[in-house]
Amino acid sequence: MKAGAILLAFFCALTASAQVQIRIPSQRYKSHDRINVEIVNASAGDVSFCVEYGYVSYVDDNHSETTPTPVYAQQESERGWNTLLTGPDIGSIRQPVTLGRGESHVYPFRLNAHGKVRVLLDYWVGNGAGSCESPSGRREVKSRAFQIE
Repeated sequence: MKAGAILLAFFCALTASAQVQIRIPSQRYKSHDRINVEIVNASAGDVSFCVEYGYVSYVDDNHSETTPTPVYAQQESERGWNTLLTGPDIGSIRQPVTLGRGESHVYPFRLNAHGKVRVLLDYWVGNGAGSCESPSGRREVKSRAFQIE
């Protein structure tokens, strides 16, 4: 009986982690390069997340562009992963977005960073109606790490 419960818990953990995927098309970028982050719903139902519509990416020191994003970035250091000051908690307009089964959406953005980086997404299962402040059942998914030179 215990072995069955353990297998069920393991299967549920694998299923939950595969509900949403973050795809980064390249392993290497230069600082300020455009990074197309694809959010993919790999589940059997709807998934939702919040998009920060006030986020601005810098093409260079003199040029910026509006790049709505649902992700935030972390950079690896000798102390572990540290969150960069980007993404959905920068204090602007946040709205929920829902992806249906098999749907995806690309969110381009740029980072002024160097080193090993990954992006994270907070999401929940179901329709996005409601508030982005504290959705119930919130989960997190991380991209694979990539390099910014």
